Amino acid sequence: MNPLEDLARDRQTARGHQDSNADICFLSLSEDGAPSVRTLVLREVTHEGLTLFINKTSQKWQIIRDNNQAEALIWMPSVQRQYRVSGTIEELGRDVIDTHWHRRPIESKYLDYSYEKLASQSAELENRDVLVDFVRGLREEVSEEDMTTSEQAAAILVRAAVIECLDLNNPERLHDRRRYTLDDGAWQQAILMP
Repeated sequence: MNPLEDLARDRQTARGHQDSNADICFLSLSEDGAPSVRTLVLREVTHEGLTLFINKTSQKWQIIRDNNQAEALIWMPSVQRQYRVSGTIEELGRDVIDTHWHRRPIESKYLDYSYEKLASQSAELENRDVLVDFVRGLREEVSEEDMTTSEQAAAILVRAAVIECLDLNNPERLHDRRRYTLDDGAWQQAILMP
């Protein structure tokens, strides 16, 4: 029993229903003990955890370097299931980001270049036109075919240690809530009061 396999299967079903939530998650990171939540694209669910991409100029990256604990929340309305995945964050090898970066939408690639050449993620801009004009200039300078993976792009793994699944598909609204804890390489299941 690996709850990550259940998550991957539910995600595939949700994608079949064109559930836009199947490809996003909410990631919380501790910043001096204060909650700090972000919406990120969920790239992949593996037997170890969740693969996400972030930019090394972001505040998220600094928080990860200081404290590698995180929790991700994935809610898929089309299958009526919610997953909370808690664990540690690890940077994955450069080959992972190189493989996936070229599949990103062109706008996201130009934005990655903008983080390197214009301003770091979350930096204040004088106005929106600064970014729009910069990206227009990049489009004239660099064609999509000539783009290489941004040095600031990183792939991370949220290595799952605890997973909670809330299944809302039960009669009489008696939800099924389960916690899975990884113990010495094996998942232990507990039924929780919803």
